[in-house]
Formats: sequence, C-alpha cells, structure tokens
Amino acid sequence: MKRLLVFLLILGAFLASSGMASATGFYAVTNELGYQGTIWNITDGTGPWDTESPRNANLYTVVDAPQIWTDSNQLLSSWFEHAPSNQNNSFLQLSEDGNQSVTSAVGGWDPTLTAFTITVTGENAPYPWSRFWQPDNGVAWGVTFTDYSYKFVANFSTAASLDSNGFYVNSSAPDTIVGSFTGEFLVTYDVNKNPITNGDTYGFDINFSKTLFDPNISDLYGYGGGVTYSEFGAQAPVPEPATMLLLGSGLVGLAGFRRRFRKG
Repeated sequence: MKRLLVFLLILGAFLASSGMASATGFYAVTNELGYQGTIWNITDGTGPWDTESPRNANLYTVVDAPQIWTDSNQLLSSWFEHAPSNQNNSFLQLSEDGNQSVTSAVGGWDPTLTAFTITVTGENAPYPWSRFWQPDNGVAWGVTFTDYSYKFVANFSTAASLDSNGFYVNSSAPDTIVGSFTGEFLVTYDVNKNPITNGDTYGFDINFSKTLFDPNISDLYGYGGGVTYSEFGAQAPVPEPATMLLLGSGLVGLAGFRRRFRKG
C-alpha cells in the first residue's frame, strides 16, 4: 500500500510538471522559399492555371513578439527580384500589419527545439495590400482574401537557444522548410485596372519549399534581393498557476509521507 501511494504521488507530480501552458508569442521570418501551384476562376469555372517557376517568396509572421516588430501577417512574392515588380506573372501578396484579418495563429518548437511549425488562418484581408495573379486577366492586381490558410514546417540541424527576451530562437538557415497557402479571393474593382471586373472569385493552392527556392536571385529595385535570411523564435512556455499548485501539493504530500514512513 505504501509503495502504491508513493508511486501515485510521484506520478501526480510528474503529470503536473508536464502540464505547461502554451506560449503565444512567436515569429517566423525567412526569404528562402520557392513556390509553385495552381489558381482557378470559381465564378466562370475556368482554369486551373499553373504558376510560373521559379518564383521566390518571403514569410514574415509576428505574433506577440514586439522585440522583432509589431504584429505582422505577410506572405508574398519577392517582388523586387522580378520585373515588372508586383504586377507580373504568378505574383501573390498577403500583407498586413496588426494581423487584423487573422482568426487563428499558432506557432512554436517541438520538444527537441529543432522543428518549428506555424499555422495561420484568416478571412477578409483587403486590398490594397492583398494582391494575386489572375491568369485569365494576365495581371496581378488588388484582391480581398475572403478566406485563407497557410502552414509552414522548418527543420534545423541545431536546436534553438533561449535569448534574453525569453524566446527560443534559431537564426540559422533551416535545413528544410515546406509549406502551403490555400483559400479564395475576390477581385477588387478599381477604375484604373480595366478590364478587370469586380466580383470574380478565384481559388488557389500554392506549395512552398526551400528546394524550390532559386538562390541566384537579383536585386532589381534596391530592396535587399540577393541576400538570404531566416530567423524563427517562440516564447518559452511557463507553468500555469494551477499546475504549479498541483505540483507543489504533490511534493508536499510526498515529503509528508516520507516523514511518516521514517517514524514508522
């Protein structure tokens, strides 16, 4: 009986110690992404069309990490590496500060601190900072992302380390990174962008990968093309108050049992 009680107390303490609260703050920043995928016109049933390759892209997502920047939700083509910038074939852009359209954002490290996963969903991300290539119109103009989801998984050969801000950070280039960007957008009317009409809805399914990334990039507009960068970070989890109370109670109970056992 005594042995069983000891076992249960130890098990309770272990379960309490493992019940850590999920941290909310994280960021994922990299331009080592290439992409390819399809887009189709839902309104008139035409398509699908394939994106042009190679195309490079940037991911810059910040959630509750002010030491990096304000909250940010950006997944976009490296427009400064392609002429004529943000109007060309296969261009895409989801870009907003403050994450107003984000409905869910989760990111962080696995227990080994070598794999980072980020998943973001949102709706109604508006023009003018949302743009997407419309193959049947031959241009990439303003849109509203009515719903979207993107997910990335980056793997590293070295573990992230704890910085002075309480974030586990890895600023080395990931060995691999893969992702996806799916959803629908609505063409946003603009009198200066005829013959595009207001109201066409498109679907898209884009895959990202470091293996698709073209390292022979150039800087056509002076915005940093030709330089690769990556940094991923997530706030270190902290125990919930209730968890700490449960853990403390378990340890106190165990200590009391040991004292009674010794007296016996």
